[in-house]
Amino acid sequence: MRMLAAMALMMVMGGASGQVAPSRETLCNPESNPYDAVAAAPYSHRVQFEDEHVRVLEIVLPPGAIEPVHIHALPSVIMGETGGKGGAKFIYTEYRFSNGKFIETSRNEVNPTPGYRAVWTAPEGPHSITNAGPVEVRFTRVEIKPEACAK
Repeated sequence: MRMLAAMALMMVMGGASGQVAPSRETLCNPESNPYDAVAAAPYSHRVQFEDEHVRVLEIVLPPGAIEPVHIHALPSVIMGETGGKGGAKFIYTEYRFSNGKFIETSRNEVNPTPGYRAVWTAPEGPHSITNAGPVEVRFTRVEIKPEACAK
């Protein structure tokens, strides 16, 4: 089982020799990948709507929450109030998969400015987010599936 999970991750995020395209199953049914955000971090990522075109997630991070390592295999638009008025602070940690485990590769502190934001993001490799601030934050993430999923 662990080997299958490792292979699934390599299919999504690329192998040691370069990028490998995600499998159709991961793109059309993201939760089938054990490292997908909904599968790996269900307490913070909830599916609000899903069809063959999009998957809409609600992301809720209470103060002090630390997400498990997860991925987002699909490009998306993320929308929400940044929490900047209440002193929001995030720690965004990136990882790579090596010898059967996740190894931290970078850690960045983010102090958002106040206001509602909508941003485009490419697929994300293994990462986790820590809400190091005093306020809960909520985002909506609209993941866009390839046209081939509708066929």
